Amino acid sequence: MSQIAALRPAIGASSMEAVLNSVKESTDELEQLQPVLNLLAHPALTLRTHEMFRSCYSVGAQNAHSDNTFIAEKLPSTLRQSAVSLQSIGLLCAAAGKMNTLRKPMAHNRLCDYAGQFAVDSVPESAQIKDSFLTVRSIALPVYQRLLRDGHSHPNCVHQVLLHLLAWKSESQWVRQQAQRVLWQGGILGENGTEELELLDSEMAVRQFAWPSLWSLLAIAGFLVRYPAGPMFID
Repeated sequence: MSQIAALRPAIGASSMEAVLNSVKESTDELEQLQPVLNLLAHPALTLRTHEMFRSCYSVGAQNAHSDNTFIAEKLPSTLRQSAVSLQSIGLLCAAAGKMNTLRKPMAHNRLCDYAGQFAVDSVPESAQIKDSFLTVRSIALPVYQRLLRDGHSHPNCVHQVLLHLLAWKSESQWVRQQAQRVLWQGGILGENGTEELELLDSEMAVRQFAWPSLWSLLAIAGFLVRYPAGPMFID
């Protein structure tokens, strides 16, 4: 059995606790990353945050047979009050709740599509959130899945995905060029890869480069990679 299959919850058997554990595992992996990077500053994950994720799941599950606009309106007020990076995860939890109740196979394409629909009627930053799902699906997940299949550890996967996101989605041309340079040398997997990444992170801090949603993109990717891609479009 491949590493990615071993980590993935069984299709159709993902309970609320399994989904919330997947969220926690993904965010914990970011908390435990070594080296610790300036780039990955993020809102604090408190007990209140995890309760919000649980509430979002419950709303999706309890109202699964209602239309998506109704579900979005029922999402907890704490979701709207949270940072955008946390809103994205909450919306995915709501999508997972809906899918489990409807006995739809858990798949990241469906999860992102439902979450994006909920975002339109629940949070002002819906366009940003939908774009983040597209970025994860088109850039982060293919890299993450390939590295897992090749037997690499989650920390190495996350760091390599981070470099790919910087290389192709950063708004700074200098950052894109530097990330591409590190990738050409093998990225985190290359010789002195960790040192190169730390140096790049330090240089970006000196230049006051910040990408607030980067942590969220990696957390979303770490959660979704535990599920298969599934159909490209939802019913």
